[in-house]
Amino acid sequence: MPTILLVDDDPEVLAVVRMTLEVEGHAIVSAASRAAAHEAMASGGIDIVVTDSMLRGGNGDDVAKAAARAGLPVIIMSGKPERVKRHEIGTLPFLAKPFRPGALLALVADLLRTPE
Repeated sequence: MPTILLVDDDPEVLAVVRMTLEVEGHAIVSAASRAAAHEAMASGGIDIVVTDSMLRGGNGDDVAKAAARAGLPVIIMSGKPERVKRHEIGTLPFLAKPFRPGALLALVADLLRTPE
């Protein structure tokens, strides 16, 4: 069963996205801060990172960059339109909040199928 690191500082978003992924059989490690996300990645056992691009106290993009450097697939989420434009031209999969659960599940499935 794949393990997904889910990073968001909004407890409601964490709960909803966690439930969506768990229903599909994924194990979830939740992190509500950049520090907790980096700690979880350092501990190992993570297959995919799903992170908000804006976290309290700073930019969540460094979580995505650290995950990518570690060879982990990354999905970035954000509700800020200006961040959507920036990431649409980038190389990481991006979900604009609010998004349909099926869109997230499709991206996760694609990343799990993609050979590294």
